[in-house]
Amino acid sequence: MESENVMLKRLLMLLLILVLSTTTFLATIAQSQEQYYYIQTSSPQYSIVPGSEFVEPLNTSQPLYIAVLLNFTNLPSLQSYLNETYLQASHFHKWLTPSQFREYYYPSKSYVNSLISYLKSYNLEFLGNYGLILVFNGTVGSVENAFHTYINVYYYPFKNLYWFGLLGIKDIGPFYYYSNNVTPSLPYNVGKYVLGVVGIDSLDPKVVNVIKQAWHLDMVKAQSGLVSKAIISPMTIGKYFNFTMAYEHDYNGNGSNIAIEGVPESFINVSDIYLFWQLYGIPRTGHLNVIYFGNVTTGGQSGENELDAEWSGAFAPAADITIVFSNGYVSGPQLVGNLLNYYYEYYYMVNYINPNVISISVTVPESFLAAYYPAMLYMIHNIMMQAAAEGISVLAASGDWGFESDHPPPNFHIGTYNTIWYPESDPYVTSVGGVFLNASSNGSIVEISGWDYSTGGNSVVYPAQSYEITSLIPFTPTVVRTYPDIAFVSAGGYNIPEFGFGLPLVFNGQLFVWYGTSGAAPMTAAMVSLAGTRLGALNFALYHISYQGIIESPLGNFVGKVAWIPITSGNNPFPAHYGWNYVTGPGTYNAYAMVYDLLLYSGLI
Repeated sequence: MESENVMLKRLLMLLLILVLSTTTFLATIAQSQEQYYYIQTSSPQYSIVPGSEFVEPLNTSQPLYIAVLLNFTNLPSLQSYLNETYLQASHFHKWLTPSQFREYYYPSKSYVNSLISYLKSYNLEFLGNYGLILVFNGTVGSVENAFHTYINVYYYPFKNLYWFGLLGIKDIGPFYYYSNNVTPSLPYNVGKYVLGVVGIDSLDPKVVNVIKQAWHLDMVKAQSGLVSKAIISPMTIGKYFNFTMAYEHDYNGNGSNIAIEGVPESFINVSDIYLFWQLYGIPRTGHLNVIYFGNVTTGGQSGENELDAEWSGAFAPAADITIVFSNGYVSGPQLVGNLLNYYYEYYYMVNYINPNVISISVTVPESFLAAYYPAMLYMIHNIMMQAAAEGISVLAASGDWGFESDHPPPNFHIGTYNTIWYPESDPYVTSVGGVFLNASSNGSIVEISGWDYSTGGNSVVYPAQSYEITSLIPFTPTVVRTYPDIAFVSAGGYNIPEFGFGLPLVFNGQLFVWYGTSGAAPMTAAMVSLAGTRLGALNFALYHISYQGIIESPLGNFVGKVAWIPITSGNNPFPAHYGWNYVTGPGTYNAYAMVYDLLLYSGLI
């Protein structure tokens, strides 16, 4: 009996030891898991395209360039700061300087150095720091070991690419690509501010170059009937939309700087811009500056950016204009096309130019980024938050392809479907839609309507914003973030269809004609710059200026001028109508009245 008791005690002791050992083992696993940071945005919804077939592991000795994308620190605090800056009277429009923002929200140098040291310990060669982008070169094996992941080769056997259950790009398959199949991770202390890793898959640029510019000059000669016999000049537009009255009240852009997003790896001929201003008698007193990083100009001469500078300078004669090109500056191969260079231009603008206004006509499909490269979307979103904190107004062309890009003009094909554009859809960006000018035979404006190819639509990323939910504009949607937020001249002419050409541009020393919301964005940026001060993210103000001129500001309610011009005709194919619509948003504007109301909203009048 005694021996049985001893055996029972021993058995109980053994079970207790097993329980304690198991508990300790599980605790060790849990502790180990807590010490690692999983980089979720580098395993996006479609990192492995649905329907793909596994082929083989990628050769571990193959060279691989990667870019590690860094996040801001203390994002909840930043969001709280922005809410106070835009919604509370006590902190209303108290902007940060770029150096203050970096001090409060950028990862420290010691953190960045520790991350670099960690990755170098896995034989990854550090190539450079490009504004929250750390670029490395190594082998597939070294990347897999450093990030605890595996990279495989896959085959996509279908013709079309889909995202969010809808057609995205037609006729691009079948194709091979490589991608990671395990979420990358790093030790927590070096990984906690890593937003994403790009270069560990090859979907872009092998499949599609996602950066688009809305410029159509190469199609002008295709059908002579598309070219207007009467050209609508900047002076005619300025008078019709009351820019001239703004100048009479000394709103001319003096003290403002408009920064223009350049087409990466391109260049401009500044003599074209000066010739345009000379041709139309623009009394320019502001300066034109062009900044190039790197010398890769394979994108060619950018008519898009010459258009941006010519027309923004025409409507804001005293404002400085700065165009930024990042041309192969972010080292290594293209990784995600030239998206890293695209991002770097924004980074440089908000940190070292600190303009009043940024104008964007070069854009990326929102749903493509959300599905395949969310880290790049969040990187750009962070910069838009920084711009908002510094009081920079960001305006972007809504696109020239109709509702959610599925209704392009007959003479243009973009090949990307079921998407609106980014950063246009960002909550801190004002998306500029289009209006069409019907001209007489002498080039005077007879009437205006919504431009039928102005892109509008619904975000798949962002919910409805506070300014949309509390909007004074009738019929503003309140389910998700929608755009456009304002509209201006995108096409026009005499006796031509709405996808015809009747607006001038000097390119290569010759006069061309164009259409596109890519012109509406810089013209509207010019209107905003006339205020000569910082107005910040405009949507908070625009949606709280009523059609009757009643203004609701955190500083109080005011009676301003009637700035909005509602647009009730035009289709994309959704019809323009009184109130918010997918063609023009709230509508277009009287420039003098809108500048006045924006200043009144900001407490500056």
